Amino acid sequence: MQEIIETLEDFTWENYKYISDALVKFDDNNVENEMLRQASIYSYYHGLMCAAKRQMNTRSIELTQFMSKLRKEAKFGSSVKLTAKDLDDLVFAEEQYRVRQQILDDATFKYELLKGLVKSLEQKKDMLQQVSANKREETKLYK
Repeated sequence: MQEIIETLEDFTWENYKYISDALVKFDDNNVENEMLRQASIYSYYHGLMCAAKRQMNTRSIELTQFMSKLRKEAKFGSSVKLTAKDLDDLVFAEEQYRVRQQILDDATFKYELLKGLVKSLEQKKDMLQQVSANKREETKLYK
């Protein structure tokens, strides 16, 4: 699990394009080997995507708890009744809210990128199957 966490931390927008290109590339002359490797690669990136989703959910919970704590403190610290809008304004004006929201946004972005990679691996599988079928048909023509 530690390896997945480290890989997730190292996964950035800067290396996304390189990883994406590397994942969808395949050797047309060695389709069978590519098909054999596909499940393992898919499994790895699906696991990475799941770890990113877990991280995103954790950040979301942390942000919600932080907002609740601020609202609660504001209610008890005020001599007048605060409206929901007043409480929202207090929360949104807090610098730590902005920081935590950015952390959640970053985690969501990473999750969405990985989700896209997993979808591209699904498409690659379909493409490999089609190329394999085409090669079998082509072989029949020359026999």
